[in-house]
Amino acid sequence: MKRLVPLLLCALLVVPACSRKGSSAARSASVIALIGDEPVEEEGFGTYVHSAAGAPLVEVSPQVASSLLDQYLEERLLQKAVDSANPAPKGKTAAERRREVLARAARLESINEADLRAEYARQPVRWSHPPIVKLSQMILPTREAAEAARKRVLSGADWISVSREVSRAPNAATGGGLGWLERTDLPGEFEKAVWGLAPGGVSPVLPAGHGVHLFRVEERADGRVVPFEEARPALHLALAERRSSEAVVSLLAAARLRWPVAVVEEHLPFPYVGEAARFSLDSAP
Repeated sequence: MKRLVPLLLCALLVVPACSRKGSSAARSASVIALIGDEPVEEEGFGTYVHSAAGAPLVEVSPQVASSLLDQYLEERLLQKAVDSANPAPKGKTAAERRREVLARAARLESINEADLRAEYARQPVRWSHPPIVKLSQMILPTREAAEAARKRVLSGADWISVSREVSRAPNAATGGGLGWLERTDLPGEFEKAVWGLAPGGVSPVLPAGHGVHLFRVEERADGRVVPFEEARPALHLALAERRSSEAVVSLLAAARLRWPVAVVEEHLPFPYVGEAARFSLDSAP
């Protein structure tokens, strides 16, 4: 997650913010970081790494270990923010209490009609579905072979049977299906020959650099704009997710100011290349 508090500010705040208790604790070889004056032990981080990466700390790269340490410190920091929230959350479990605090910070209960309509207007392309066609193709070695295959299909032969016999497409045995495609997914020379075909229509032979093509339109779907009422549930979910993400960023930014985070680099069993400030043991009592 992108840090909102510049690292320079963190670095300036870390040492003065640590109490004597925290600074003294940092001298213990098992302490790999401080969150305010709270020591973070290597053992707890090692358990987190094994759970996240499926391997012990000594087996992951410094880049992965550093990234996981940043995540672990953020998790611990967010939990401190939840534990100190005012009013205190009422959930019975830690997960319930976190959801309650995040929902409050994200103002999820205040999402209203105007918010949903603004979200709908913010992403018009998302709700506009262009026309699409479902295509199958055959790839033949020569124009003559392609013309012969086309003639067989137009005379009533089964497309898949002909494809299985003569096509060189990678999936010829199953009919050469290409799935659903928008108009812009097709090269210009193919689009002109294919786009106007009705379902069941077969294109003329179309030479290309890697063979001669035949296309058949299996199905068509007209374009449409999803109306607001139909989009409402997805709009509410998208808005709630965005507000929740912004709430996490805001809570972490405030928590970093209250409990500055610093890594005790000398105690880490890997070269740290993460984003947290470093704690200097030279300054510890």
